[in-house]
Amino acid sequence: MREEFEAQNKGIAIPTQVQWLANPSTMGERRQNGEIAASSGAFVILGSKMAESAIKKGIEAAGVWYPVEAFRNVGPDIRCELCCGWGYIENKCGNKPKCGYCSGNYRTSDHMCNVVGCTARQ
Repeated sequence: MREEFEAQNKGIAIPTQVQWLANPSTMGERRQNGEIAASSGAFVILGSKMAESAIKKGIEAAGVWYPVEAFRNVGPDIRCELCCGWGYIENKCGNKPKCGYCSGNYRTSDHMCNVVGCTARQ
């Protein structure tokens, strides 16, 4: 799989084999039974520019474009970028947005501070 990704995606260098996130034989059985349509794997892309490009546009294999997400190590000290809750990330969040500065009902990245002299996002 690694060689196929590198061959079909100019400039992409993957230094390790693709690691499937489930048992490959179990995934094959589940796919044949119609339980799943696809499976997920993890791999490293050398170079931040190439990694950012793959995240932005995806990666091609066997003539099909697949989405790519950055790996994020989740633990009790990680904070959700959507609701500011602890211990999970945005794609696992079912909450509404909450600002980390003022607790407003919007994302922290959308915060517009109205306090004079505040150094938070203006």
